[in-house]
Amino acid sequence: MQKIVIANQKGGVGKSTTAINLSAGLARQNKKVLLIDMDPQGHSTLGLGVRTENKQTIADLLCQDDCDIKDIRQNTYIEGLHILPADVSLAVAEYKLSQLSAKEFTLRRKLESVQYDYLIIDTSPTFGTLLTNSFLVAEHIILPVQLGFFSLAGINSFLETIHHTNRRVGSLIGHKTDILGVLFTFFKTKTKLSKRVLDSIYELFGEKVMQTKIPENVKLNEAQEKGKSVFDHDLNCAGAEAYHQLTLETIERLNVYVRNR
Repeated sequence: MQKIVIANQKGGVGKSTTAINLSAGLARQNKKVLLIDMDPQGHSTLGLGVRTENKQTIADLLCQDDCDIKDIRQNTYIEGLHILPADVSLAVAEYKLSQLSAKEFTLRRKLESVQYDYLIIDTSPTFGTLLTNSFLVAEHIILPVQLGFFSLAGINSFLETIHHTNRRVGSLIGHKTDILGVLFTFFKTKTKLSKRVLDSIYELFGEKVMQTKIPENVKLNEAQEKGKSVFDHDLNCAGAEAYHQLTLETIERLNVYVRNR
């Protein structure tokens, strides 16, 4: 099972959009996919039209010993794609979780028995117990970035977060999370600043910068409003083509990782 976390400590960079459409893209390749929404905003949940009213969510899974995956897992309208949904209750759960012993390993422990081809984790933009739990499940990170000054400014902090988690916590269980790919979102290079940021990202990450670029595309927002993937909203739009290419590139990068391991 390949486990990928979509993460960046800056908000508004397309994490949930990527989590939704990469998951949908993998399901379209006849893969069995579990999407885990670890963001209290619940955007992946909302973006797939999944409801949480009067239902247990990832918050219950993390905080209740007797809550199991099967109690909260929901089908999505996409064949082969299941979700562990989230809503604002996850913010309260994070505080409760932070008071527990071995809190960093809770999600990992709860997922021990799941069997999927791909596990995709959407995350919040803040560093805390939820993000640490996500890092200690996933082996790979896709880092979405925009071509803006603030995106570049926060990258060193994000990298230090990864190194800290690997060094201080992951080493206890022989686990390491590393960047599989850096993904440009809302992509356009019309300004000198954006071109400087682009060059800086390539200098920092080299071959880890993904060939796929996600363009600004109104169809991506429209799809989320309708609770659909972009493939089911407008298969022929630029956003759908980009996420199809991202799906194929992600599969290939993972294959290379496995061959070189």
